[in-house]
This record gives sequence, structure tokens and C-alpha cells, in this order.
Amino acid sequence: MHDDNALLPPTIHLSYLTDDVFVSHVARARESLRFVGPGMSLEVAKAFITCWQRLPPAAIELILDADSDLCRLGFGDGEALAILLAAAQQLGVQVHRQPGVRLCVLDVDGERIIFPSPPKLVEAPGRESSRIILAPSQGEPLHETILAPPEIAPRPLTTATVAKVQQELKESPAQPFDLARHVRVLSTRFQFVEFSLQKAALSRKRVSVPPDLLGLGSDASAEELLRASFQLVGKDDEISGDKLMKRRDEIEKKYLVTIAHYGKIILQSNRAEFDKDVNALKEEVKAFQQSAKTKLDLAIQKNCAEVITRLLPVVRLKPPERWRANLGANPSEDHIRRRLEEDLKSAYGNAGDYLGRIDVRLIYKDITVEMLRDDDFAKATQKAKL
Repeated sequence: MHDDNALLPPTIHLSYLTDDVFVSHVARARESLRFVGPGMSLEVAKAFITCWQRLPPAAIELILDADSDLCRLGFGDGEALAILLAAAQQLGVQVHRQPGVRLCVLDVDGERIIFPSPPKLVEAPGRESSRIILAPSQGEPLHETILAPPEIAPRPLTTATVAKVQQELKESPAQPFDLARHVRVLSTRFQFVEFSLQKAALSRKRVSVPPDLLGLGSDASAEELLRASFQLVGKDDEISGDKLMKRRDEIEKKYLVTIAHYGKIILQSNRAEFDKDVNALKEEVKAFQQSAKTKLDLAIQKNCAEVITRLLPVVRLKPPERWRANLGANPSEDHIRRRLEEDLKSAYGNAGDYLGRIDVRLIYKDITVEMLRDDDFAKATQKAKL
């Protein structure tokens, strides 16, 4: 079988092979399996190891580029390299490395299949694959020897197609290679990050009460006293949220670096520990939301009652004009009290209104080519010692 296959012309795939097709080729190997390429996916690597375990070690040959930049582009997988090397060492054989490899050649029992490696970061392999078999063509046109499904078979290039390509490039121009490469390199070092704790500082929260009630103090000192009463909770209160804010600040100080005028960044080497601490903060927020509810409701009720007591004597003498439509020209003291309670309780709300809004916000953003074109960005990164 090996000798017969060796006489076959190679099959060249003009488009990428999906991993499942790749694996199916590997799985049918009975005598030998050889591959050279920039890398492979984890799924394909596992298929190779399975084949390695049933064939003699010398019957399998593997040559890879093994480069981190290629893995970032999607030409291979770092974990795949690790398990292939571990399997080879266990079997006492070698995996060879050949820098600069970009085309894949797969030899299954002497039958050769040639295909490009997919840069999965840029483009994913399709389900259909055009291919050409390098056999004596006897003068047939090349486009007629391409074997492809009808929907992707060769056809004349039209003016409309060219115009479409030009228009799309005009709308989204290709980035200069050197700049794009620098973006990839820098992105492996650090990322921009937006990290905040929203609505947790309850001690800084002030209740928004109707203006016509706020301005009813009999004198300046009384009005100032009323303004102070509209603070939701005290700064030193155990449900102030200050401990959560302090924890957020500690995480930021530990992991993040500020690039002036551009934002905060995190080194990729710190990313795992940072994410772990952020997740822990999220759990602290959940625990606080549950434990603080009863205490915050009581604090709101207490503060609201104190404000009602202080405002009632003045409001009784001069009710707000907007109450006239419901209470009439001469409302009773009981009606005034009830309406004042309704207005202030509505203004204060309840614990759920405040606790439910507390949220940890975390957004990662990559460096852009436009930033690398900005001289000020380069100066700012240098100043930040990056």
C-alpha cells in the first residue's frame, strides 16, 4: 500500500483544511505518518499522539516551526506543542523544529497532501476545500483542473468584484505590517483596562429630595442641618461601602499602571492574579449586598423619620403649592404629615434601590495601530516605564 501511494501525485488544497478533516487524514494512517508545518491545533495534536501510540515511533515524523508569534496568529497552539513534546519524550523520539515553515505537507502512508496553514486569528477554515492534483494535465487550462464545489469553482473576475474589494479597503484600510506587528508584540506585554466599582460608596450618596421641601428651613443654620440629614448613611457606618471601595483601590494600586491621558494598563504577566482578585471582590460585593440589606433599610427609615420630624413644623405652616391639587387650600395636619412622609419615603427609596446598583466593572482593551502612530503615546509609555 505504501509503495502504491508513493506513486500518486500529491494533492494540493488551495484553501485551509478544517481540523476535523485534518484529523480524519491522520486517523487513517496504517504504516507511516509524516508532517511538516508551522504548527497544529490541540485537537490535531491529540490525533497525532493517538497514532503515535499504535504505530512504531520511527514511522512518525513531525517537523514544526514552534513560534509564539505564529501561535498568536492562530497557526498553531502552545498547548499542542507541549503535549507533542511530552509524548515524544515518553516514546524516546524527537520532534524537529524548522523556523520559517508556512506551508503544511502531510504524508499518510506515502500519500502526500499539501495545504496552507490557517491563521485562525485572521480567518477561520471553511467547510469546503478547493484542491488540485498535480498529475499530467496534457495541456488542460489550470482553472479547469481545480476540483472544487460548484459554489466556489473558478469563474471570471468581474469589474464589480474588484470595485467591491477597493471600496472595502477604502472603508477599512490594511494596516502597515510593521505597525500591526508592533501591536501584536505590545499586546503580549500589556493591555488597557477599565476597572471600577460602581455605586458602592453609599456614604457619599445624598438623597435627592423635592427642592420646595429643601428650601423651607426657617433659617440658614436649620437649612444646613436638614441638608446634612439627607446623607444616606454615615461615613464611618459599617454599611457605608467604604471597605469595598478601599479594597478596589488596593487592587488597582497593586496591579495597574497609569499612562497619562490614555488610561490604565495591566501587564499580561499580572493578568491571572489580577483577575483572581477582581473575582474575589465580586464575591465580597455579593456578600455585602445580602448582609447590608436589613441594616440599610433600618438606617434609611431612621434618617427619613428624622427629616420628617424636622420639616413637619415648617411644612405645616406653608405646604408646597404642588400639594394644593390633592390636599386643597386648607389641608389637615394629618394629611400634611402623610403627604410629607410619602414624598420623603419616595425620595429615600429602600435598600434594594441602592444595593442592586453596586457592580464591579472590568473591560479589557487592546492597543491600536493609531496609538503607535501617536508620538505622545510613545512618550507616555516611556514615562510610565513600560
